Amino acid sequence: MGLGAAVATMLAGCGGNGPADAPAPTRTPAAAGTAQSAPAASEAPAAKAAELVYFQRQGEGGATLDTVSVRVDGTATYDRRHGGAGGRFKELVLRRGQLARVRRALAALPKQGSSLTRGSPPPGGAQYLLRYGGRTLTGRQGGIAPSARPAVRLLDGYLQGDGVRKVTRETRTNSP
Repeated sequence: MGLGAAVATMLAGCGGNGPADAPAPTRTPAAAGTAQSAPAASEAPAAKAAELVYFQRQGEGGATLDTVSVRVDGTATYDRRHGGAGGRFKELVLRRGQLARVRRALAALPKQGSSLTRGSPPPGGAQYLLRYGGRTLTGRQGGIAPSARPAVRLLDGYLQGDGVRKVTRETRTNSP
């Protein structure tokens, strides 16, 4: 048998001529306790509330990228990435009154433009990115506009643990 005939023979058993030849999908319930079984409603992770604001600080203290996403229910997700050295990830609950404070500070952000920086900040400081109300705003440490300082200060503080009532979950990567 030649090479072409051998390939044709091998391919002959590799399915049909298209979707019409494919068997109809069937649903077979998975055995209880197997990896395929869906978690019970009480085991399923709770849906997170909508995001109010996303804040990112890059470059403070080396190759770091710190972010916090504050949700409308007063919870937050904190991510701290350290370049190739891994990261830390936390679910937070803000202290009472923090959500109202951050909402007031966000309402005072500049209404025009995308920059929070005024003047010429010194080189080497952190860079900030803030997403709120369908806008993305950026700024540099040492040159934040006066109207944006309360929001940046509060959100940056959450990265340090200020205004946080409790940590509900914490995970790490690349840790000993």
